[in-house]
Amino acid sequence: MNRERFIGQIENGFAYLTDEELHHARVKRIKIKDKIEINDLKGNIYLTEVLEITKRYIKCRLIKKISVEEEDFKITLYQCMPNHLSKIDHIIESISQLNVYKLVPVISQFSAVKEKDILKKIKKWEKKALNSLKQCKRVYPVIIENPVKLKDINSSDEGKFVFYEKEKERTVKDFLNINIRNVSVVIGPEGGFSEKEIELLKKKGFVPLTMGKNILTMETAIITGICQIRFLF
Repeated sequence: MNRERFIGQIENGFAYLTDEELHHARVKRIKIKDKIEINDLKGNIYLTEVLEITKRYIKCRLIKKISVEEEDFKITLYQCMPNHLSKIDHIIESISQLNVYKLVPVISQFSAVKEKDILKKIKKWEKKALNSLKQCKRVYPVIIENPVKLKDINSSDEGKFVFYEKEKERTVKDFLNINIRNVSVVIGPEGGFSEKEIELLKKKGFVPLTMGKNILTMETAIITGICQIRFLF
């Protein structure tokens, strides 16, 4: 059975939904005696039964802890920022569903946005990641870090790749026989990368890859790139 999942607090053997989660439960028409799942954001998912509904909270009885297993394969997405940051609003849900571990906003040569503008968006993106967590039933939300400049990208992951529109030969298939568990992926903004940026990333250990002959939009490139990396490893 596909039960509704919420984010709640566990206190003294009971689970509570408050604030936005209370509102969400009301929208979903949750009733007393309904069975719902609650994520405490500490790595635990509980099956619960609704006992009490008030204006301030919903109180639930813990029935059992649900066995969960987080994927140990982790993708960190270094995403160069588009000129319209609202485009990132729309990709948070997608990368959450694709189990991206961490999103790092990157200011590159062709990113016409300022760090302060990106910082204003972080809370909104974190909220979107939490909402998506309930829908796709992850245990933890996508981690969203503060922005960095491309020259300051510092990854210690085993695999490091940059999807580059001018790369013509190397694809993910060239790495089929490699077994790694942590991957960093860099994807460019609308204007792509300069050759200087690619050379800088190569010095940091990033391998340029092609997605094919067509030039993709940033949104399509993100989903395509992440799917290729997940399929590969």
